[in-house]
Order: sequence, then structure tokens, then C-alpha cells
Amino acid sequence: MSERRFPWRTLLFLSVAVNLLVLGAVAGAYSAGVRVERQAPAAAVVGRLPGPRAFLAALPPDTRAKMRDQLASSLSEARSAREAALQARRDAFAAAAAEPYDVERVRAAFARLRAADQAAIAVFHDNVVEAFARLTPDERREALEALRRAAPARRNAQAEPGAADPDARPAIAGARREQWRERRRQRRFERRQAP
Repeated sequence: MSERRFPWRTLLFLSVAVNLLVLGAVAGAYSAGVRVERQAPAAAVVGRLPGPRAFLAALPPDTRAKMRDQLASSLSEARSAREAALQARRDAFAAAAAEPYDVERVRAAFARLRAADQAAIAVFHDNVVEAFARLTPDERREALEALRRAAPARRNAQAEPGAADPDARPAIAGARREQWRERRRQRRFERRQAP
């Protein structure tokens, strides 16, 4: 009787083929810009709100001008709150990196960071509330519908370049690109509206 050998070569070939297929799919998805992000739970009433830039971009053009004026009027207050949050973030990471490690100091630094982040977000939310108060009910309905469709603010777009995250630079570049696009859209809109 002839003894049949186990088909190791065939199994090795199939394994390599499947691994290359998976690797190609991952590389293709990454190069196409597919990113895995957590979704808000279905029970959440509101997911994350879009940031100021996405907020304005999502609005109808006639409403956008009113909202932009309202948001621009409190720019200095918002800037100081964001700078305080940024400094609190630096302090928290410095406290966490300090030796010897002091649990209470780090805990207090992160508590200050949470408070500063909430204060910065509160300025934006207050501005949105004030701006919505100046809209007509139809404009407010359109704005809310546009905001429901807008993408939520991305956390890595707010990171400093070169900070602990090596992928922060592309996010900043993307934010700058979006800023340029928004400026161009606004200029085109103003040219069309000019007599």
C-alpha cells in the first residue's frame, strides 16, 4: 500500500494566501481613509456635537452668516478658555510624568483639566444657545436638522502637533485644509450675494 503524505505544502500555500488577502484588505482600507470609530450608543439622545468649524459648515448658508457673527463676537472669551484648557492638559501630563509619582497631585491635575475642558465647551454651547435665540423657528429647525447630519468633533483634530500622538500632524493638516475650504466657500457665497 502506498502511504499518502499529509498536504503540508497545500496548507502552507492556503495560509499564506489568506494572510496576504487580509493584509491587502487592511492596507487598502487604510489607504482609502477608512477609520474605525466608536459610535454613540443608540440610547444616547445626542452624540457628540460637532466642533465650531463643522457646526458652521453644516448650517444652511443664510443661517451660517448669523451664527458666524454670534460666534465671532465671543472669540476672545472662547480663546482664553481654550488656552486655559490647553495649559491644564500640559499640567496634567507633567504631573503624571513627575517622579516620584504622586497620586493625589495627578488626580487634582486631571480634575482641573476636566473643569477647564468643560469651561471651554460651555463657552461654545452658550454661544450656540444665544445664536439659536436669534433665529426664526424655521431657520432653527433647518439648523438643527443640519447639525444632526454633521459629523461629530474629532478629538485628535484638537491635539498639538508632535504631542504624544505621532498621528496628530495629519489631523492638524486636515483641520487646516477644512479651514481653507470653509473660507473659499464663504468667499464664493459672498461673491454670489454681492450685487
